[in-house]
Amino acid sequence: MQNLLLVLGGLLLTVAAVVFTVVSWGVLGIGGRAAVLAGFTGVVMLAPVVLVRRGLTATSETVAGVAVVLLLLDGYAARQVGFLGVDAFGVLDYSAGMCGLVALILVAYSRVVPLRGPAPVAVVLAQPVLPLLAGERSATWLVGALVVTAALDVVVVRYGRAGVRTTGAVCGGAVAAVALLFGAPHALTADFAGEALGRSVPLFGLVLLGAFVVWRLAGLGTAAGETWASLVTVGTALALIAALAAPGQAVLGRLSLDWSPTAYLVSALVVVLGATWSPWRGVRGAGMATGGSVVMLVALTVLPRVAVALAGPSVWLDTLWTGRWDGGGPWPGDATSPVDVVVLGMLAAGFLALAARGTRGRPVVGALVSGALMVAVVPAAFAMAYPVAVVVLVGLAVGVAAGAVLGRVVWWAVACAVVAGAASVEAAVYAFGGKPATLVVLPVLGIVAAVVALAGRVTVLRGWGLGGAVLFLGVDAMAVGLAAGLQVKVAASVGCAVAGVLLLGGSLWGGRRGAGWGSLSVEGLRYAGTFLLLVASWSRLWAGEVTVVEAYTVPCSLVLLGFGWWRRRSTRVSSWAAYGAGLSFTMVPSLLAVYADTEWRRSLALGLSAVVVLLAGARSRLQAPAIVGGVVLAGVAVRELAPYVSELLLAVPRWMPIAVGGLLLVVVGATYEARKRDLTRLRDTLAAMD
Repeated sequence: MQNLLLVLGGLLLTVAAVVFTVVSWGVLGIGGRAAVLAGFTGVVMLAPVVLVRRGLTATSETVAGVAVVLLLLDGYAARQVGFLGVDAFGVLDYSAGMCGLVALILVAYSRVVPLRGPAPVAVVLAQPVLPLLAGERSATWLVGALVVTAALDVVVVRYGRAGVRTTGAVCGGAVAAVALLFGAPHALTADFAGEALGRSVPLFGLVLLGAFVVWRLAGLGTAAGETWASLVTVGTALALIAALAAPGQAVLGRLSLDWSPTAYLVSALVVVLGATWSPWRGVRGAGMATGGSVVMLVALTVLPRVAVALAGPSVWLDTLWTGRWDGGGPWPGDATSPVDVVVLGMLAAGFLALAARGTRGRPVVGALVSGALMVAVVPAAFAMAYPVAVVVLVGLAVGVAAGAVLGRVVWWAVACAVVAGAASVEAAVYAFGGKPATLVVLPVLGIVAAVVALAGRVTVLRGWGLGGAVLFLGVDAMAVGLAAGLQVKVAASVGCAVAGVLLLGGSLWGGRRGAGWGSLSVEGLRYAGTFLLLVASWSRLWAGEVTVVEAYTVPCSLVLLGFGWWRRRSTRVSSWAAYGAGLSFTMVPSLLAVYADTEWRRSLALGLSAVVVLLAGARSRLQAPAIVGGVVLAGVAVRELAPYVSELLLAVPRWMPIAVGGLLLVVVGATYEARKRDLTRLRDTLAAMD
């Protein structure tokens, strides 16, 4: 309550003094004005001396605050009436002198009267002195004045008392931040290198000041000191980046291509690498994070153009073998330029330098990705001839795949494999621009993937390599069929057949070898290969426009079911391995034909067959017949009931289906636990089947 009353009283006195000075000043003459202000100010400044002796310290602080306001009002009033010719000074110069004079008075006053408030207020009033004196000069002088002010605040922090040190630290940080906010854009917008160097001088001074502060704070050896040192490091790093980038930006920005990103990137990389030499962990992390953030911002300006350039050749997929570049037109997505290539190369070099410094986080992966992107955009950036561009992309895929094969460390081999996969896809997309390129590139990529699968030292990559080999060789088989004049439907069945055979062969080889294919199981490869062979056969029937598919599928299904039965007698295999292919080979195409046919005989025959298969699977407790028969029976039922359901929905009011659906949800919700038990029981039953 005491403090509240003192604050309110001080505010009222301040308001009264301001009103008297601004409004009622003209009533008195010059002598009266001087006498009133001088006398009142003198009384207010002498009052704390008496109050302190009586032990009224809080009241003394309040009265001293009113005295500060009166001193400033004295200066305002003196200029308004031209006292001693002070109105001849400019507004900024007079304001600077007034702030400095009041600050000196408060410093002297704090030596006489033992109060805590005057000295910190003097520090605050001293902050605008130099910036105001430089206000009518160029912005470079203003930034320099701010930097000098921040340096003086550092001196205050070093030699001042407790309250003054805190005020000096806060003021110094604020002034330095303002200097950075004004100085960095001012330096980076220079038109010439010499002008940029001149504008960067205050920023270099700010960098030196920040380095000194960081050294003093981090040298304290305390957690708080290193925390504050890390915060100062952020501002110092930004100032250094702006100071280093300004001359380069002024020169490079005037070229035909906008090379200015390289200036920012070089400066940021210098900061990142320089921060690695710091002996303090927090400072090191702050410097690297600040420089790395600028690097990421520069990369973000490049990556959209790189993405457009990499995705541009995908337009050739819609017009296969008609996208050959003849040298007279631009590349698809030609937004990229040599600048992007240089930026990506500099990123790769920066990551390699970090790796050489032994930095954690495996920056060599960043170098790998940046370097691969650089090579990938070279064809579009330099408008290379189409064959050369294809060779560049294939060379990139082969080179990175070699790193995956030879790599002994898991993370490095996996990184190379991922980059090699992306480069292989890009090379394949480029190859689709011309028929000869497609027929040559796809086998090469398939062989490279097969080498990764067979010779890779890291087990986890074997399955990836096998998948890539199957993909590229299967697509190549389809391309060969198209080149030979086959229909798309027939060529697709050829590609699926080749992929299926490769997967089955891989399963046999992996089973004999015993080591398998890493993350891929031999059984899974068999299922996938069998499925692709089934798709190939179905596609061939579709291409031949066969209407009675059962004439071709039933004999094959009987043979497959016979082999499966014989296999289950000799070895213990699952029902899917024994009967899955035989049942699916006929029932799945027949189900598709049911939906495309209006004949009721096929639906009846397929439905009865599905019931028989379902009952046989349930009786023998075999999972494959039960699931295949159940799915096919459900599909036939939906096909047959669909017309009647449609007619019913058209006959009833529109609100009826909504009401039925709502009622169904209510019933399901009310019997949720029972339905959950039923589903759990069904799941357990299926899981128990062979």
